[in-house]
Formats: sequence, structure tokens, C-alpha cells
Amino acid sequence: MAWRFLPPWLDLESVSISFDLPARTVLKRTGIAALATSSATALRLTLAPTLLRVAFEPYLVIDLPPPLGDMGLQQVEYDFRTGAMTPNVFYTGGPVRVGKDSAEDEARAFMRGLVTSTPMAIPPYDPTSDPDLVVTVRQVLLNLESDGGGPAVRGARVSARLTLREALAGAVGSDGFRIPAGATIAASVDVEGTRQEIETAPRVQRIEVDCSSAVLLKRGVEQADLRRFVVSRGGEIAVERVEPLGAAGQAAGVESLVRLFSALAAGGGVAFDPKHLGPSAVEGLVKEEIARALRPALVDWVRQNAEIVVGMDLRQVL
Repeated sequence: MAWRFLPPWLDLESVSISFDLPARTVLKRTGIAALATSSATALRLTLAPTLLRVAFEPYLVIDLPPPLGDMGLQQVEYDFRTGAMTPNVFYTGGPVRVGKDSAEDEARAFMRGLVTSTPMAIPPYDPTSDPDLVVTVRQVLLNLESDGGGPAVRGARVSARLTLREALAGAVGSDGFRIPAGATIAASVDVEGTRQEIETAPRVQRIEVDCSSAVLLKRGVEQADLRRFVVSRGGEIAVERVEPLGAAGQAAGVESLVRLFSALAAGGGVAFDPKHLGPSAVEGLVKEEIARALRPALVDWVRQNAEIVVGMDLRQVL
């Protein structure tokens, strides 16, 4: 589905932002109850075309005085189409188990607090057509930070699942990469900074990419299919999963990696004797050679398309 804040050749399934909350962080107080973390907790906000979900791992504790039994809150979902809010609340202990309905109402109030002062608060709402979606999400984060006096956001991970409507390619000379139309991508971006810094100038630290197919070309020939790689700050690339193509792909075991390495390093004066290296060492050399071959084309593509995501400059990772 096309989203207004992305180019039309990207089909976004969902996007999420997550960050860690310290132990004993109070998100909301009401009456005798407190909604808080019991230990270090990951909070994850997920935005999809029809819903907003806030989830906690491990669950939040709804802390009640004895003998009332405490409860847990795993997540709350908000349906943009109907305005329905569905919390997952359950008892965690204590001899007197009462008040679950009230706890669910408070969980809904927590979600209403997140979307207040945003277009999300008035159903039906369609995030894909929101011209100011980035502003809307910023307000949600502000509401999260200010409700109940915390938590203060510092650093986050932005994750997305996408499908390419069109082929994507980058090249420097006859070397480069190509991702075919229809390929699926799961990408995660680690950013540093306070909420204000993330909003205005997020510092990208690391990008992880899982792709159904990303073909590496060397001297114009398809050599390998990259399935997972990581780009660290400074533009360093670590290839974590790769499948040889062509003649190398037809060979078995270590021989396929040896052939792939030879194809990538041809003309570079690099050689090794596979008899003196174990399979893991050969694989490591191949991944390093792939990273060297991929980097120029990937860096060039990032520089030319640094602002495809509104509000984020991908050049900061280089």
C-alpha cells in the first residue's frame, strides 16, 4: 500500500519504533494503581494501515496495594477504522482478583492519551493518506514522554517491512547491485539522541537489512544473492548471509565459495589455497570480498537517495 511520506515504488506493510525503558519506570498513575515496568522493558509502537499497537516486553505491571492482586498489560491495539481499543490485561498474582474491567479502562485511557491532539484520535483515520504523518508520530512520542512525567526517550530502533513495486539498482562502473521488483525487505535502523534530537536530526548508527533477493554484480555478471547485511556508522558493511550464483552457485559446499571468491577477486591479485583453510574461514573471506565489492555502489546509491524517508538523512550512516 502506498504511503504519502514514502516514494510510490515502496509498498509499506508496517513500521514500528521501539526503545528501552528502565526498571520501575512509571508510565501512568491513577488512584491507588500505578502502571509501571518491573524490569528493563522494550516498548514498541507499531503503525499499520488500520491500527496502532503499543506492546511491552516483558509486560507492564499494574501495581495495586495488598491484598488486591496485581495485573499485567501486554499490549493495547487501536483500530483506526472504528476507534475500538483492545487491551490485553491479565492477573499476575494476589489473593483478591478484582478490578480487571477498571484496569482495561485505564489501558484504553493510556492509548487515548497517546493519540490525543493528533488526527489519529478521530476515527476513521487513514495513516497512508496523512500528509503530515511524521508530525503525527512526533506528537504521539511527545504524548508518551509527557504522560505521567515520563519516560524520556533516548535512542530508538525504527523497523519497517516493505515490498518493492519497482526494481532498485545501484552501480559504480560495471559493479553494483540489483533488487528485483516484488522483493521483500525488512529493515531496522538504530538511531541515537533524545526525542527532540531524533525528530530534528536523528543520528543513524546502524542499519540492518534482510532481503528476499539483492543480487551483487561484479564486472556486469551476477555473482551472489545477498540475503542479510548490516551497514554501520562510517559506511562499513558486514555481509551475514549470502548465496552464490552462476557457476559458483552450481558447485557444492566449500567449492562454491572458492569459485565465488575467485570471481570476485579476479584481477585483484588475491588468492588462497582452500586446502589450508576451513569452511568458516573461506566463508569469512568471501563475505569480506562481497562487502568490498558492494560498498562503492551502495554508498553512491545512499548519497543519491538519502532523503527517501521523510525526516531522516541516510547519509549520516556513511
